[in-house]
Amino acid sequence: MGQKRTIRGVVADKEGAALEGATVGLKNSQFEDVLLTTTNRNGEYLLEADVGYYPFMYAVKGYADEFLEYWCQNIRLADDMVIDAQIGRLEVYGLHCFVIKGAYPALTIYFRPMSLTKYQAGREDIAPDLSSEMIHVSVNGCPLEVYLLNMVEEFAGDRNMTAYLIQASYPSELLPVGNNFLKVRVTDKAGDMGEASLYF
Repeated sequence: MGQKRTIRGVVADKEGAALEGATVGLKNSQFEDVLLTTTNRNGEYLLEADVGYYPFMYAVKGYADEFLEYWCQNIRLADDMVIDAQIGRLEVYGLHCFVIKGAYPALTIYFRPMSLTKYQAGREDIAPDLSSEMIHVSVNGCPLEVYLLNMVEEFAGDRNMTAYLIQASYPSELLPVGNNFLKVRVTDKAGDMGEASLYF
């Protein structure tokens, strides 16, 4: 038997109210569920998993009815971890970040947001309309300034979908590779929110 470690946290709505009965899961690189649990009356969850790499963790309740999903990516489980999640009517999907070598020192961040309101209205492009002021980025709990926002199209088979490519200020301090926690939270004009995170 391999060594086990835990991931624990709280799942809440956009107001911070704990959500009972939310599903929290880990997925492998084939996007298959490898471990599932549900939150208790206080919104708390506990996952006990083998030490190793988990590309995806998600949290959701009433998918496409009440809420969309929260995603956390690139989890290297070596020690016990705490990952809190807030879910809302927006989803920040496909979050990636990178640094362009030799360019102005900044984090370049890609994500494709989705709006439950637009989905329920039958809109083909379900991305919310965002400005840089509606996007909040932090690394290891420290807020970053959003310098630039670009809308891009992502090919999705039968249609294109709107995604965003942003540049944010470079963190003043970074931990060793794989231990830095990037969080992106978006809020649209209607006040709907969504967030996602990744380790890099």
